[in-house]
Amino acid sequence: MKELVILGHGPAGISAALYAVRGGAPVTILAKDDGALSKADLIQNYYGFEEGISAKQLIANGVKQAQNLGAKLLQKEVCGIEFGADGYEVKTTDGASLTAGAVVIAVGVSRNIPPIGNIAQFEGKGVSYCAICDGFFFRKKKVAVIGSGAYAKSEYAVLKNIIEDVTILTNGEQPAFDSPACNTKKIDRFEGADLLERIVFADGTEEAFDGAFIACGSAGAFELAKKLGLEINGNKIVVNENRETNIPGIYAAGDCVAGLQQIAKAVCDGMIAGTQALKYLKSLG
Repeated sequence: MKELVILGHGPAGISAALYAVRGGAPVTILAKDDGALSKADLIQNYYGFEEGISAKQLIANGVKQAQNLGAKLLQKEVCGIEFGADGYEVKTTDGASLTAGAVVIAVGVSRNIPPIGNIAQFEGKGVSYCAICDGFFFRKKKVAVIGSGAYAKSEYAVLKNIIEDVTILTNGEQPAFDSPACNTKKIDRFEGADLLERIVFADGTEEAFDGAFIACGSAGAFELAKKLGLEINGNKIVVNENRETNIPGIYAAGDCVAGLQQIAKAVCDGMIAGTQALKYLKSLG
């Protein structure tokens, strides 16, 4: 059976892993960190813990449970999902690639939009959230990647394969890497007529750009969905009752789909996504 790759090791991701691995699927879980849940202190509204439980302990218990059943956990930051010859290729910021027959996205809803003036006005008119989707349209033009971490560097690498003139703008932050060189000035706003024409910095200087690719922080559900062509509504991935997206073999669960942002709901989502992904993998033979 082909591999199920799960993005995120919170309640939704781990629940998906538990059901899929018990059904016989090889499962790999990718997670950069413990996510938004880890910021909670004491959880007192989840079934079975009469004195409550800390978020960190609940996460650790779930991860250990999945590992005990045979799921693999890799601490890696995912930067994209692509169609591959044998299913899907899940790309990570360290340059690795995992082949998957099916994927469950359970990484939360962060949409890392920096507070730059006029950014919404130029979305689709020079401002993009996906290098692999839109880079082709900027060949022989000058573009910027806005971000300071591994995700920004990986988007830069994608664009450099297509476009000669690419600059990373860290928007006032220190880059998390030594190469390539970056412009670290704070950005004030985007300007242009119908399309993006220039970026104005907080110090009053400006520079001409034809495109700006937003790659702040890590790739969350919104960014991954945009890259793959999943249907989204606001910052949520659209799924049916089986947690299936509009692309066969791709499922979504937890806070990145509509509904209450609660652990109980995330566990339910994960259970459905995991069992449906298992059925899909079995259908592939």
